[in-house]
Amino acid sequence: MMLAVLLALASQVCAQNFQVLHTFEGADGVGPGALTMDPAGNLYGATYEGGILNCSPYPGCGTVFQLSKQNSNWVFTTLYKFQSKTDGWSPNLPLTVGPGGLLYGTTLDGGIEGGGGTVFSLKRSCLDLGCNQVVWTKTALYRFGQCDGAGTNGGLVLDTAGNLYGTTIEMCGHTGQVYELSPAQGLQGSWKITVLHVFQGPPNDGRWPEGPVVFDQAGNLYGSTLGGGSKDMGTVYELSASGWVESVLHSFNGQDGIDPMGNLIFDSSNNIYGITYGDTQPSTAFELTPSNDGWTIGSLHAFLPGQGQAQSLNSGFVMDAAGNLYGVGGGGAYGHGTVYKLTHSTNGWSYSSIYYFTGGSDGAGPTGPLVLDENGNLYGSALAGGDANCNFGSGCGTVWMIKPN
Repeated sequence: MMLAVLLALASQVCAQNFQVLHTFEGADGVGPGALTMDPAGNLYGATYEGGILNCSPYPGCGTVFQLSKQNSNWVFTTLYKFQSKTDGWSPNLPLTVGPGGLLYGTTLDGGIEGGGGTVFSLKRSCLDLGCNQVVWTKTALYRFGQCDGAGTNGGLVLDTAGNLYGTTIEMCGHTGQVYELSPAQGLQGSWKITVLHVFQGPPNDGRWPEGPVVFDQAGNLYGSTLGGGSKDMGTVYELSASGWVESVLHSFNGQDGIDPMGNLIFDSSNNIYGITYGDTQPSTAFELTPSNDGWTIGSLHAFLPGQGQAQSLNSGFVMDAAGNLYGVGGGGAYGHGTVYKLTHSTNGWSYSSIYYFTGGSDGAGPTGPLVLDENGNLYGSALAGGDANCNFGSGCGTVWMIKPN
C-alpha cells in the first residue's frame, strides 16, 4: 500500500517542469556542489573531483565552472581546473561573488605539503575590446598549514571592506574556528588571517562548524556547529561585531534535533532558519526566534522516514518573497534525493515534495543550498547520476533547473 502511495506521489511530483542544464563527463568535473548566481543571472559552481587527472588516487583535483544564459540555451564553460594537490583540491561550495564579478572560494585540502586547504580568488579579464575572449586567473589568497586550520568549509562571507569570513572544522588540536582574511596591502602583499573564535567543545561551546557563517543587519556573525554544547548534540552561535565575543544561542538536546549543519538564513524579522542532519534521529527544520530573554527554538518540520520525504539533510534553505522555504535532501520515492518546499501559513508549516530524483539522466544526490531567481526558478546540482558511462557507471553529476508551475 505504501509503495503504491509513493509511486502515485512520484508521478505527480515528477510532472514539475524539470530541466537538466548540464551533464558532467569527467574532464569538466565530477561531483558538482551548490551553485551561486551573480546579478546578471550567470550560475557558478565547482566540482569536488574531475578535471586534470593528477590528484591520484582521485579522478582529478576539481574544477570551477560557469553556466550563462544565451537566448533559450545555457552555455557551459570551465573556468579553472585545479592543477595539483599543492594548488588545492576538492573545492568547497558555494562560491562567493564579489565586486566586479570576482569569485572567491575554498578548497577542502591541499595548498602546501600536508596542508589543510586554501582560500582562492578567480578574476575575469578580457583579451579584446569587445570582451569576446575571456580568461580567468586564479590567485591563492591563503594556504592553511599544519596548525592554523584544516578542513575549510565553503560559503565565504564578504563584508563591505573586502574582508572574507569563513570556518574550518579543525584548528591545531581544537575543534574548529571562525576566521577573517583581510586583503593584501599592495600588489605583492599577502592576505592576513585573524582567528575570531576557536571552538572549545562541550559543555559550554560548540565543536566542528560544518557550515558557513552569515551576517545579520548589525554586522554580527552567526553559524552552527555539528557537535558540542550542553549535550554534545550541536549548537547555534553568535559572534558579536564588537570584539567578536561568542555566545551560544542554543544547544540541541535531542528533543529539538541533533547535529545542525549547513547554512543558516534570516527572515525580515531576524528569525533564524536551519536544519539538523539527524544522525540517529530524523532530520528537522528549526526556527530560532529572538526575544528579551534570549532565543526560543521551534520545530517547523520533522522529516519522517518511509513517507518519501527528504532524509539526512546536510544543507539549509533558500526563502522566497512569501516566506516559504526550499531545500534538498536524500531519500525520496526512488531513494536518490528530493527537492522539497515548506509552505508557511497562519496554521504553521506544511511539507510538499517538488521533485524526486530517479538516479538516471536527471541525477542523484542533490546538493544545496538552492538558488532561487526573481522568476521563482530553482537551480541546483546533483553529485552523481547523469551520464551512466561516467565515473564507473555512477555518473559524474548534473546541474538542473525547476520552473514553477
